[in-house]
Parts: sequence; structure tokens; C-alpha cells
Amino acid sequence: MKRIGLGILLLSAIALPANAQLTANLTLQINGIEGQEGNVCLKLFDAAQGFPNDNESAIARTCVPITTAAQPFTYSFANLPAGSYAVAVYHDRNSNEVLDRGAFGMPLEGYGFSNDAPAVTGPARFQDAVFLLAGAQSIEIQMRYPQ
Repeated sequence: MKRIGLGILLLSAIALPANAQLTANLTLQINGIEGQEGNVCLKLFDAAQGFPNDNESAIARTCVPITTAAQPFTYSFANLPAGSYAVAVYHDRNSNEVLDRGAFGMPLEGYGFSNDAPAVTGPARFQDAVFLLAGAQSIEIQMRYPQ
């Protein structure tokens, strides 16, 4: 009976770390921001639903004032569970926390995505922007501005 109890205790001790949630920090380095006015707004998604425009679908969202012309602009999301993510960023020049668009829906402010996902005939797709976060990681995002 002692052996069975010891075996169960040993298995429990082994299983505990397997259930522990692995977390990591994600650092974003955003290059090519034009000017110092306004904010840089960042949205983090863990699923395709709502990417990249729906604020409610983002698991994290923040707008950070631009206080220096130094590049790259850096921001970190802390203690994220390991998993797949995609990031959407925009330069909110007028600080209204909205990516302003023109008559045909084209962005009027700078924007960018993880993996430098293309936005050719519409917004970037989640599957093009997604990356795996398994430990502390730093990614670069290049801003694009309308012509």
C-alpha cells in the first residue's frame, strides 16, 4: 500500500509542472514611424476572428503617446501564455484611438503588422501575421504610410 501511495505521489509531482502555464514577454520594435505627434496603438490577437480591426476581439489593446523621435519605438506585452499571436499597429496621429480611413476605406494613418504581413487589397490576414510565442521574444514591425 505504501508503494501505491508513493507512486501516486511521484506521478502527481511529475504532472504538476506539465500543467503549469508557460508565460513569456513579447517586445515589439516598431520602425518607420513618421513624426512625433499622436500615439502608437497596438492590438494583440490570439485568433483570426476580428483581426486586425475589431478592438473587442483583441486580447490586449493599448495606445501609447509618442514622446521621442528615437527609432525603433518599443513596447512590451508581459506575461503572455505561450501560443500563437498576431499584432496590428497603427500611428494614431490625431489621438482619437481609431485608424482613420478615407472614402474608399484606405488608411489615412500609418499601420503595420507582425511578420510584415501584406495588406494589398484589404487588411492583412491573421494567417499571414501569426507567429508562435514560446519564450521571451522580440519582433520588428515596419510601419507603412499611405502615398
